[in-house]
Amino acid sequence: MRLLLGGLIAALLLLPFQHHDAKVLALPGPDFWLRCSSSLLVLATGLLLALCIAVIVGLRARQIGPRTEKFIALLGRALACVPVVVLTWGFISGWIGRLGWPVESLMPAQFPGSQRAPFAQALWEFLAPALLLALPLCGEMIHAVIMDGRSISNLDFSLRARGVPKASRLWLHHLNQLLPLLRVRLQSLCLIAPVYLIIIEDALHFMGWGDWMAQSLRAGGAGGIPLGFVSGAAMLALLSASLQLLPGRKKSAAGFVTTLAWQPWLLWALGILALLPTSLLSWLALWIALLLSGSAAWYHAWNHIEAALPIDAARVCGATDSMIWRDHISRVLHPMLAAWICTLFAQTLLCIAVACAMLPRLIDSLNGPLAKIYRPLALASAQDAAQTLADPTALLQSGATIALAALCLLQVSRIVKPRLS
Repeated sequence: MRLLLGGLIAALLLLPFQHHDAKVLALPGPDFWLRCSSSLLVLATGLLLALCIAVIVGLRARQIGPRTEKFIALLGRALACVPVVVLTWGFISGWIGRLGWPVESLMPAQFPGSQRAPFAQALWEFLAPALLLALPLCGEMIHAVIMDGRSISNLDFSLRARGVPKASRLWLHHLNQLLPLLRVRLQSLCLIAPVYLIIIEDALHFMGWGDWMAQSLRAGGAGGIPLGFVSGAAMLALLSASLQLLPGRKKSAAGFVTTLAWQPWLLWALGILALLPTSLLSWLALWIALLLSGSAAWYHAWNHIEAALPIDAARVCGATDSMIWRDHISRVLHPMLAAWICTLFAQTLLCIAVACAMLPRLIDSLNGPLAKIYRPLALASAQDAAQTLADPTALLQSGATIALAALCLLQVSRIVKPRLS
């Protein structure tokens, strides 16, 4: 309900950009709803694949040992830091350009004679975007399975004393404790998965909501973008509600700040960037979106940490407010702010990659070094796409640079983040 309400509000805020001769939120036809249904199926399949692969890989790493866990978690985070446009065009270049294998929406399979396999063709047409969507989401989920697994209570010793087999301890008891946390992670990934899907469907020419939204963003259609917000919010609300079917429950915090945190800010920022003129001020929309979501998440994290600080005990012992600030609050707050800033810069690098991939004209407003790094991601014409298919080296180098920078910032954030005993 909050996602639907947020989508309606975001759509209404874009109505001042509407031209007088255009229809305001024109009633979509059956073709549009068919596109939404196709994209919803791709989103659900991608999320399910990401969850299954992450659970298998994460729990297998836990079986091997803590060092393997840390290494696999780092690899998962590195995969999540690769811009999705690099993953998509790298797949197209390798699958079609190098191997010559088919992707039904781009290069349909050719069968000898009169042989045809319509079911297999339709299945692969849906699986190709779902597999590409699952890649970055799988990286996030692998890291979540391993890191969230350390935050739950370890029942291994007590279960071993009761004679529970090792496989049951891991795949039954440990996984049952982990499922509520994984459901929250999946619901948070639902907020960015549609943005990834826009890039994937646009590159694969898949007839879905993402391809339609990409055309509206590039055309700057003030009638199509609000409709995309509302339909996207409906898909997100349906996915988030469906995830409640997973066993286990975790009490959610209520309030206005929580509502701000659980909104698809990146999708809305792309719509505003598409309608604003090309200038440095247009990037403010992206920054505001990141600050709103990041600040809300930081507020909840700080409330959790502040409740664990011995502030009341210090007052009982006669400590003044300045002493409490110096000895307790500032020692935790300053590292936490540093970690938050590093995370925000890492997310900014990845969001700029998304924006430049969708709106290549934005690269002209970046300064020299940044424009040089992000320019290979902007495939503004068929000639750029053909050049990338022939030689994806520049695209892969650009993506590796962005991923390495984002990964380093996230690791610094993890190192400096305070941990209370």
